[in-house]
Amino acid sequence: MKQYFDPLQQEAHDAFFVIGRDGPPEVLPPNTSTETFCEVLDKLRQICQAENVITGDDLVSFIDPFAVTSSHVPSAAVCPSNVSEIQQILKLVNVHKIPVWVCSRGKNLGYGGPAPQINGSIVLSLHRMSSILEVNERGAYAVIEPGVTFRDLSEYCLENKRSVWPNVPSIGWGSVIGNALDRGIGYNALGDHWHNISGLEVVLANGDVVRTGQWAATDAPTAYLCKNSFGPSIDGLFLQSNLGIVTKMSLWLQPRPQTYMSVKVEVDKFADIAPLVDALGLLHREDILQSNPLIGDVIGHLSIFNTAAELYDGPGPIPEDKIEDLRVKNSLGAWTAIFDFYGTKSMVLARLERCREVLEQHCPSMRLTSRLFEGSDNNGGVLEARKIAEHGRGEPVGVVGTSRSSMINFALPRDGKGHGAHTDFVPLMPNDGAFFLKWFTEARKIMVSHGFNAILGGRVFKKHSFTIQMMFYDSSSATHRASLPAMWRDLAKAAEKYHLTNYRSHLDNMGNFCPLSCSPSSSFRQNNLDPNGVLSPGKQGIWPEVWNKYRKENKNDETTTNGTTTPSISSLKM
Repeated sequence: MKQYFDPLQQEAHDAFFVIGRDGPPEVLPPNTSTETFCEVLDKLRQICQAENVITGDDLVSFIDPFAVTSSHVPSAAVCPSNVSEIQQILKLVNVHKIPVWVCSRGKNLGYGGPAPQINGSIVLSLHRMSSILEVNERGAYAVIEPGVTFRDLSEYCLENKRSVWPNVPSIGWGSVIGNALDRGIGYNALGDHWHNISGLEVVLANGDVVRTGQWAATDAPTAYLCKNSFGPSIDGLFLQSNLGIVTKMSLWLQPRPQTYMSVKVEVDKFADIAPLVDALGLLHREDILQSNPLIGDVIGHLSIFNTAAELYDGPGPIPEDKIEDLRVKNSLGAWTAIFDFYGTKSMVLARLERCREVLEQHCPSMRLTSRLFEGSDNNGGVLEARKIAEHGRGEPVGVVGTSRSSMINFALPRDGKGHGAHTDFVPLMPNDGAFFLKWFTEARKIMVSHGFNAILGGRVFKKHSFTIQMMFYDSSSATHRASLPAMWRDLAKAAEKYHLTNYRSHLDNMGNFCPLSCSPSSSFRQNNLDPNGVLSPGKQGIWPEVWNKYRKENKNDETTTNGTTTPSISSLKM
């Protein structure tokens, strides 16, 4: 099935989802007869046209290409093009109480992609709703639909609105809206996407349409400029949730600065992560840092260009002494942090100087390198994002990259056979260097004990960080499929000792390691917004009452979190 107008993005989709893969087994929606399901499909075809209702082998585009189990299979997929069609779909599935699993582009790989939590759900894919409705340079914002990819927005701004830089990730095929709603992170000064949402249009389970913030007021001149509403703000209810279907979003963009600087900091010992994090945390609290530093280790860097088999031909994970040899051979730091500065030349240089002072105090042997970009006289002194990307990283200036897509094959054998895949474990923690070191030491030991290379890193924000335990595997390997869940569980048990909560997780783990504070909004959902439980039941562990029986039969009814027992969702009341 064609999902992209851009042939490069479609080619990437086919490579990950289609080529060399069989279609999923046929399943029915829960508690639905074959006759009823056929009637529902016929009505969906009337709503969205036949070519936009997907069944059979073509559903290969709507399953998790990295799956280690067969427990997340859709019965069909439907691809609406507008709000009216969404409302008609919701009316139909509410009548028959059939769950729909909502995705924008379904490219949240490593977390389940477009696959549903409940077997037999109908995937409701919003990829056809792909209009860039407005990009305003003066206000530095964009208004978009869920099918707009990072590459779409990047290319549009580069061609038509060059004075604003969208925030983009390393790979551009994913949905801007989908990523923001899942609290995704990019690289520029507005890289924390969800904090830069300035209004949502949402279709609720009953078909009602709501708009948030100033957007709720008809023709308000501050619709996309001010997040405040009169009274409670409800935007957060739709982040990592199943409380509604977001059909439009206003997102702030970064104005093009006069100068731009990329910065890299390297330290040579594993234990240096502690003073490095403390230094970056201090610089953030002083408002010196503008973006959120990305920290990576030796193997994380080398995985961009090599497979594990190319780096080490011995048994098991790469040993620590071999990692040190690779670090020295490739002139790398044991840890590398990258971040960026924006503004006038004097402001950028002042930030760099303070950065150097703090880092030298905390990490005397660190190496700091930087590169300053200024506009040339040939173009009136204006920075050109494409030219910067030709000489450095494009993501911090709004140009989508592709360099990290090859990492997916890191765990494949030397002959290259198999299906490269990844997932991760990402707990949140304070900007405390000693805490980081203690956690990474334990996480590395757990990952290696299960036969996986420990690829460690994280992102540092103003007050907190999240650490990334990246897990590359071969999804065609029975050994990897068996070992991966056990490793994840052991990491979760370790995190519980430190009372950590997670940033987000794969379908298989949603609800198995989450803060108790998730539950009140779950109760709100089940009692008020979606009584039939049709919208993405089980998303992030949020289960409405009507699926309690299914949950008990297919999941543990109680999950342990931070040393306590989380009650069943249905037992919690607002």
